[in-house]
Amino acid sequence: MNAIADNAGSFPVTSWPLARKLRWAGILAVALFACCVWSIAYTRGPLGLSSLWVASGALCGVLLTSPRPLWPLGLAIGFAASLAANAVVHGIGPLGVALSVANTFEPWLVAAVVMRRVGDPSQLSRIKRSVVVATLATFVACGLSGLMAAAARDYWSREHVYVGELLAAWFASHAVGMAIFATLTICARVEGVGVVGERGHRLELAVSLALLIAVCLGVFSQTRFFTYWIFPPLLLVIFRHRFSGFVLGTAAVAVIATMKTAAGSGPFTLAGSDVDSTLQLQAFLVSVCLVAFPMAAALTERRLLIRKAQKSERDYRLLADHTADLVGRYAADGSRLYISPSVFEMLGWRPEEMQGPMKIEWLHPDDRTLLEDAFREVFQSGRDVNIQYRVQHRDGRYLWLDTKLRRIRGLDDCSVPELIYVARDVTRRVEAEQALARQARHDSLTGLGNRLHFDERLELAVARYRRSGQPLAVLYMDVDHFKRINDTHGHAAGDIVLREFAERLRGCVREVDFPARLGGDEFVVLVEDLDAQCAPQAIAEKLIASLGEPIAAGATSLRVTTSIGIAVADTAGITADALLRRADAALYAAKQAGRNTWRKAG
Repeated sequence: MNAIADNAGSFPVTSWPLARKLRWAGILAVALFACCVWSIAYTRGPLGLSSLWVASGALCGVLLTSPRPLWPLGLAIGFAASLAANAVVHGIGPLGVALSVANTFEPWLVAAVVMRRVGDPSQLSRIKRSVVVATLATFVACGLSGLMAAAARDYWSREHVYVGELLAAWFASHAVGMAIFATLTICARVEGVGVVGERGHRLELAVSLALLIAVCLGVFSQTRFFTYWIFPPLLLVIFRHRFSGFVLGTAAVAVIATMKTAAGSGPFTLAGSDVDSTLQLQAFLVSVCLVAFPMAAALTERRLLIRKAQKSERDYRLLADHTADLVGRYAADGSRLYISPSVFEMLGWRPEEMQGPMKIEWLHPDDRTLLEDAFREVFQSGRDVNIQYRVQHRDGRYLWLDTKLRRIRGLDDCSVPELIYVARDVTRRVEAEQALARQARHDSLTGLGNRLHFDERLELAVARYRRSGQPLAVLYMDVDHFKRINDTHGHAAGDIVLREFAERLRGCVREVDFPARLGGDEFVVLVEDLDAQCAPQAIAEKLIASLGEPIAAGATSLRVTTSIGIAVADTAGITADALLRRADAALYAAKQAGRNTWRKAG
């Protein structure tokens, strides 16, 4: 239902112009007076009471859909309308005043309890709580007002009437009227013309109501007990039109049944006495409400759940279709069940091209096992998994995706798990991290590993040597007379010499060897997987020979030599620092031998 048009939270009554207040009060006064006169004139029972009291239900519905500051005025109008109608029957006197007080007290108590315990009764999401609270409040209010009316009638009326019968007749008349017409009033004030059905279905509702009214008139125009014929067309109206069908259908049944019975027609006239006839009528109306309302409430709740599910689906689609992240759903066999349109912007593939079995060839060869293991772990353990892997763009380049995988229940079969994933393009971030990592472990001038990187590699190599005894050697070298080159030709020439030295050093080592620059003109080579004990010496000889070619530093050709110290791990307890110190000592020995040569630590 829509929000209440006159709700105090939206339209404070203080902002109402006087003309609007007068119009509201005038319409309410005429409507309540008409309800009171109709109930007294056309549904009056044998005890002098109405068989169906409409005014209290109508007033309660108005109070629940009006700002609280208007309640005193509404209650005053309700009291005046009831007093005027009672004056026609009982004359002006204390009995009419007492009955009017009871008629006014009843809708006030129900409205006050519902507003305090439920809030806005027009919200379909609170329909269960509204029904429970309103039912209990109606029983209490009708019981109390019935006691007030019975006591006043017994005290001021000259007619002798059993208080129990009077109380029962009052309670049933007012409770049924409250249940049917308070609901009808709330729907009419909230929905406006929508109370007669949704657009496109109003003609169908009118035809269904016409059929129901025809059946009711037929049933209550004869004396055979065929009241159950009313239920099929009533339930049809409710099934097709939910709450609109309920309020209009039950109101039509109540009005026709009450007026016909009061006129001496219908199956309830066979009860034997007017009192029994009235009680049977009221019991019938109660049964109509008990049968019809749960069905209307269930259908309305079902409609609410469908709308909620549709809204949830629309929200999900909106997010999935417009997010920059990649959202997908996988079956347990690895086939894609859904993939968001963002795949086109991210990877260049259209969603329909990505449906079906996973295209393993689009994954980077080094990451295929990683993704398969992640899928397997999620399906088996149920734990969320975050991974980063590379996937090929349509143009051939690889992108890094940061992906979260989560297992869910299958949408079609809850016993079959599925997997959803959300992937984000983090290529720039990963490349930046890789660049920073490279800068942290590589020399910016030569591109070789730096001291930090070399120390890490050397520690790992020594640890492997201790476990397996695999041969290990370190070559420690520097550029002979490098300070003289800097002082004579400048630092720019010195940088050229260092870069060319590093390049020639790369050409002299194997791919498995690790060359690095420790700083200044000092270089090292970590040699593992030695083919023979002479392998370090071969590298040294090769490097010395490669420096026989002059190095061009601008317009100057420089002849550069190197001195090299070699240390081979030959004891199980050797440490990385000890091995490097031995290589440094061998380098010093090479310099003492005249430079441009190598020496091996003994």
